[in-house]
Amino acid sequence: MEKLLKLKNLSISQRNMRLILIMQICQSAIFFLPVLIPFYQAEIGLTFKDFMIIEAIFCATIIVMEIPSGWLSDLWSRKNTMTAGLAFTFMGFSQLLFADNFIEAALSEVFVGIGVSLISGTNSAIIYDSLLQDGRQDEGRRLEGLRHGSALYSLAFACFVGGLLYQIDHHLPVILTVVAQLIGMVCGFLLIEPIRDYKEAEKHPIADMLDTMKFALHGHKEIAGIILFATVVFMATKIMLWVQQPYYELLALPEIWYGVFTAIGFLLGGMGGHLGHMFDGHVRNRTMFLFMLVAVVGACLIAGTVKSVGVIPLLLIGSIMWGFGWPRVQSAINMRVSSERRATILSTAGLMINLAFIPVGSAMGLLSDAWGIQDALLALGLFILAGGSLGLGLFVFNARRKEAIA
Repeated sequence: MEKLLKLKNLSISQRNMRLILIMQICQSAIFFLPVLIPFYQAEIGLTFKDFMIIEAIFCATIIVMEIPSGWLSDLWSRKNTMTAGLAFTFMGFSQLLFADNFIEAALSEVFVGIGVSLISGTNSAIIYDSLLQDGRQDEGRRLEGLRHGSALYSLAFACFVGGLLYQIDHHLPVILTVVAQLIGMVCGFLLIEPIRDYKEAEKHPIADMLDTMKFALHGHKEIAGIILFATVVFMATKIMLWVQQPYYELLALPEIWYGVFTAIGFLLGGMGGHLGHMFDGHVRNRTMFLFMLVAVVGACLIAGTVKSVGVIPLLLIGSIMWGFGWPRVQSAINMRVSSERRATILSTAGLMINLAFIPVGSAMGLLSDAWGIQDALLALGLFILAGGSLGLGLFVFNARRKEAIA
């Protein structure tokens, strides 16, 4: 396989970047995503309420594992952590093939949650550390955007194909997802661990992780502002993905269009992640963050007010902002932390997003049942406006204060 991928005679950063792109494409090839709820209903006999509970279990797994996985990556090995992550997603999706009740479906999500946690943050950290070893760290923002964009391109393609294959056999999208994870896991074995500073475990691991979280969320207020902003905005983009289906039901759209619209959203998000680096050096982080906040809030408020097929593109803004904005946030964090803390800090940001999703996502479900999906979207828009403005204000205030001191 190494010969097939033409990995010989490449620098560490070139080799690892090529492999990480393949791994990211494989991990993100979730062919059954646009038909997940119909699959649960038809093949396992679960209701939408069951699905939301399982999604909460998935988020809880992420919360439990996110910081330990980043700490493990910083202390142990980027390569081994990435490979183990793909192994867990492979096991999780394989389990889903044979699940026939709630517990087995939930167990599948637990495995996948562990895998996602192991990969989250580590993929970005290994790219930066590999580039740093080769003296190419200035390319980090562009290549991170390429990685993130490739993930969304892959997800867009998988959603489109999966929606079609589901009409032939309900299990085909799941089988293809399992195969993709296996290929990604094989690529993980071919990575080379970059030379970097390793974090010394002077304390109990839990105390060490809490110290790192304190550094990010309290000791360094500029980073705290970035994480708070990212938590609110990207939690909202996650919710916007799941509210699309109830909104499509409100419009009485045929199910076959669900995969098409989902694919379009991720395709545009992939383009945003891939090409977003072109704004670097031209648009400051604070300006770009403000644009992201206005776009997401505006989409929620308009969708919550207007009932029309013309609103569908606004619902896709969640996927677009995730693709465009997350690499920008990661880059802003990477420039403000050292190598021995990088993966843990990035994992902290991911943890906070999932932590916020559980209460806000549950509230969205309750509001949707009580008032309807549009009123729930209005409430979400107002919440994002308040929380996102607070995080953005904290970041801007502390950034300006540093500039004034300098």
